[in-house]
Amino acid sequence: MAWRVSTVAVAFAGLASCATLNEDQCRTANWQQLGQENGAAGHPASYIEEHRRACAEHKLPVDQQQWSIGWEQGIRVFCTPENGLTMGREGRSYANSCPLELKTDFESAYSVSKALYDARASRDRIQRELDSLLDARQKAEKPEDRQRISGDIEIKRSSLRSAERRVWEAEGDYDLYVNSRGFTRR
Repeated sequence: MAWRVSTVAVAFAGLASCATLNEDQCRTANWQQLGQENGAAGHPASYIEEHRRACAEHKLPVDQQQWSIGWEQGIRVFCTPENGLTMGREGRSYANSCPLELKTDFESAYSVSKALYDARASRDRIQRELDSLLDARQKAEKPEDRQRISGDIEIKRSSLRSAERRVWEAEGDYDLYVNSRGFTRR
């Protein structure tokens, strides 16, 4: 019985640690500043609900009006084409949080750089798989195993050539986007 109670307590403590704010933070929050930080981090406007749930556990209110004022300021820092390029290049996910008037420019930049990131990641994964097959062929003892692996290697090499073409195309799209908007390529 003691084991069950301690397991439940540990699980509950783990869930409690997932809250966005603790009791002291709910009590002393500068809601405008917090909203600004959340917006600048790219959290959607609905993120206030996470704070509302966290503070409700302590029966404390959130100041949605002040949070929203801050969020509007922060999201404008986040939703720039420059940040879209950076996020895509780093392979980061986007929570569809930009307001309509900023969405198109941000998402255009994000999608062109994310496509490049994804193409490179795919190429690198295929290269690792090819390297593994080459290693396996070298270690194979039976001729029929080496022959089977050699067939797999040819298929993988073909996949790698296709992946390299996709990288080349994505780099071209990225360069075209960056150059047409006066950004520097990174």
